[in-house]
Amino acid sequence: MKDNGAHNTTAQRFEAKYHLTEREAHQMSMHLEPFLIQDPHVKCYGDSYPINSLYLDNDALSLYWSSMLGEKNRIKLRIRAYSADENEPVIFEIKRRINQVILKDRAFMHRQVIRKMLDRQVVVEEDFANKSARDKAAFYQFRDYLEQLDAKPKVMVWYMREPYISRLGDAVRITFDRKLSALEAPEYSNAIWQYDHRWRQLDAPVILEIKFSDNFPVWVQDFVRHFGLRQDNFAKYCYCMHSLKREGAMQQWGGIHDDDIMWTSRDHVIMAND
Repeated sequence: MKDNGAHNTTAQRFEAKYHLTEREAHQMSMHLEPFLIQDPHVKCYGDSYPINSLYLDNDALSLYWSSMLGEKNRIKLRIRAYSADENEPVIFEIKRRINQVILKDRAFMHRQVIRKMLDRQVVVEEDFANKSARDKAAFYQFRDYLEQLDAKPKVMVWYMREPYISRLGDAVRITFDRKLSALEAPEYSNAIWQYDHRWRQLDAPVILEIKFSDNFPVWVQDFVRHFGLRQDNFAKYCYCMHSLKREGAMQQWGGIHDDDIMWTSRDHVIMAND
């Protein structure tokens, strides 16, 4: 894929993920209380806030399979919102993994840009919710990837996130993600941002994510050792796509059926590398 050289990256980090039961999540949250404070950005929501993302891919599901097969250098294209309000901006995000490093390029855009981009219409200055050079570069890189891949809406992914940051000044963020839900989205409309009866809440574990810039601080290492945690792979996009396919919802997309070799040869794989 062509890369226009725009790497105005908002975040460079490492991630470690762990699958938990609800009981384990509660025990770990209590254990971590002396080391963590609630992320101040979540206070208006309570303990947790909703995250709703539209993932885009092509008919061959190239981005899905790059994650499922564990390719070292890969991307995801998603549009993220924290509200169903049409007047609230959305975030166009390229999530890159380069070996073990996570890079994110983000552009804050007005919501009508989604339809304009999918219809290959011109995006103008007023469409940017944030008019910084960084946001503009990230958006145009996103659009380049979209056009090169011929990517289209595929699935909506929704979950509740309980976020914490270190009270010790370490560059560490710990989150617990719950209630993972999916909505098939072969066509775009504003209605897909509304979480309602159309969504399928999936049988998914609680996902503990530890995000850090360099190395685990000692207290995080002690925590992982204390609970005997083993790092797992869990890509929410892949898990939701697989779950919808398993329920038959995938058959309307791109000619992908149960007899498709791409599905049947790897149908046992539901955890993937994010």
